[in-house]
Amino acid sequence: MKKMEYFDLEGFLSEERKNCYWFWFKGKITRKMDRLTEEIYEQNLSGTLEWNGIRLKNGFYNMFDILKTRYMMSGKWNGQSKAEFEKNFKRVTDIVEKSAGDQEKAVRLAQTQANKIYDEWKAINRAMAAKQGGHDHVFEVFFQRAYELGSVSKQEYREYKLEKLGL
Repeated sequence: MKKMEYFDLEGFLSEERKNCYWFWFKGKITRKMDRLTEEIYEQNLSGTLEWNGIRLKNGFYNMFDILKTRYMMSGKWNGQSKAEFEKNFKRVTDIVEKSAGDQEKAVRLAQTQANKIYDEWKAINRAMAAKQGGHDHVFEVFFQRAYELGSVSKQEYREYKLEKLGL
């Protein structure tokens, strides 16, 4: 991933950067009033390790994590690298081609492949690749595996099953 220069950041995640700065400013800058002149001035507390409140500190770190995560995810496809993204489509396409239109055989091949997957995100990404390719029977196998591995919650799985039944 290429290193971004400061001028590349002009429109990049601008809202997240504003939120992060707001929490930093509110958490580290305090307004004080001079007793003699009654003039209000800002005092920077960043020299000390104190925050103006735990909520502001937590808000800053949460926004910073979001900013960092989104920056790291730029240049990726659905949370995975381009190579992984293309590999998932290739695997699903191979299953469909090998089955030659026989859905039962496609399900068996997908089940064999799904049983070898132990990464929860790989299972859900492969399921999404099958869904985008329009192969619902293959999608179900990988979606079931993603549920078994924990990347799909019980509620999401239940909603999917109810939607499939038409309820």
